[in-house]
Amino acid sequence: MVIRIYADDREKASGIPELLKELGVTVIFSQLSVADYVIGEEAAVERKSVNDLVNSVFDKRFFDQISRLSEVYNFPMLIVEGDINEIRKITEKWRAINNALISATIDYDVKVFYSRDKKDTAEVLKKIAEKYQLGENGGRRINLHNKAKLESVSDIQLYIVESFPNIGSVLAERLLLKFGTIQNICNAPISELEKALGSRKKAEDIYKILRVHYSKTNADNDSKKSASLFDFL
Repeated sequence: MVIRIYADDREKASGIPELLKELGVTVIFSQLSVADYVIGEEAAVERKSVNDLVNSVFDKRFFDQISRLSEVYNFPMLIVEGDINEIRKITEKWRAINNALISATIDYDVKVFYSRDKKDTAEVLKKIAEKYQLGENGGRRINLHNKAKLESVSDIQLYIVESFPNIGSVLAERLLLKFGTIQNICNAPISELEKALGSRKKAEDIYKILRVHYSKTNADNDSKKSASLFDFL
């Protein structure tokens, strides 16, 4: 079985996805609204370098990210990358960082792992993915869009449209405002989707996904070059 890990687009610059590929892992990039990596059914990982960990605690990002991670995924994880002894050199308030990690573990049930560097992070991610995908409870498809707690119809509509490839919150809202309903988006011609999105490629991708008949074999062809829109038509 192939080990697959979904990586947020922003992680490309880190070099870790390339290191994962060198380890034989299939990496699939996506716009993840929560977490940096999705590695198994209901399991996701937030990665933070030591510097980013310190900065995120003091600018209040840390608990917002950890809270959403634990809310969306049943098995939330955090990888702290780098020499943790550097924390004492970066700030005199190093105890606040320790307290934040303790709170993440106890209050949010986040499992915390440590890695020396990016190469070590890639190896940790692969090992975790193997446990979830090949272990006794493994063999299950990765759940990329585990449902968050949505309180209104509008939130649910945005959530569904944001799940389309390369569609973030801004474009999702633009589509819904233009077409009114998800059904209208599904029925829209490519030309109208292109006008709303400002991108022919995104319009073609959505048009194709909404009209291709589902087949289990589609999932096995993720790594192969997909047919063009002209082939589909």
